[in-house]
Amino acid sequence: MQVDAVIVAAGQATRFGGQDKLLVELAGRPVLAWSLAAFEAAASAGRIVVVTSAERMAAVEKLGATWAPTKFAGVVEGGARRRDSVEAGVREARSRYVAIHDGARPLVTPELIDRVVAAAERGHGAIAAVPVTDTIKVVANGVIVEHPDRSRLWAAQTPQVVLRQAWLDAAAASDNDETDDAAMLARLGLECLVVEASAANLKITRPLDLEIAAAIIRSTNA
Repeated sequence: MQVDAVIVAAGQATRFGGQDKLLVELAGRPVLAWSLAAFEAAASAGRIVVVTSAERMAAVEKLGATWAPTKFAGVVEGGARRRDSVEAGVREARSRYVAIHDGARPLVTPELIDRVVAAAERGHGAIAAVPVTDTIKVVANGVIVEHPDRSRLWAAQTPQVVLRQAWLDAAAASDNDETDDAAMLARLGLECLVVEASAANLKITRPLDLEIAAAIIRSTNA
């Protein structure tokens, strides 16, 4: 199965020290270019649509043409919230399933993309995730109120591959935002499978994350 991909790159990077984390250099290429190249190389990925902010659109057009020359299908403007940006991209997709990926996760691999797509085909969708290794506490007003069982906790990543129409139906059911696409489908009572990924598929949120990503690339290429 081949799916269209939506790479979400519309965030404001408020925790990245004033730089644009999606366009900053990582091991010789912009952060966003790594995701574009991974989807270009993934056998399961078809057309690639990037959702970005108005001020980035020209720069992202150039990146798409350079790093995903055969699959890049264009750029659309994102919205104020994650769900608004994802919806803009999902509406541009044409395939039955759509792969949604955070452009700030530059170390996604073609192999992981293909595994998540293959798992999604067995149901309503699938997401990349890793088992939680830290002990997690639920806190309210500075006080621990719950001690969840770590063995049942997974940290969600992207890509997340979901039925396109189901995502749109879930979005139409409520205007509330969600932090990921499995949660969107859960509004309709639909379940997503989990594909175990790697901690290397990290999200660039702070400058330290960029240093960690660069070290991972160096060690992989050594």
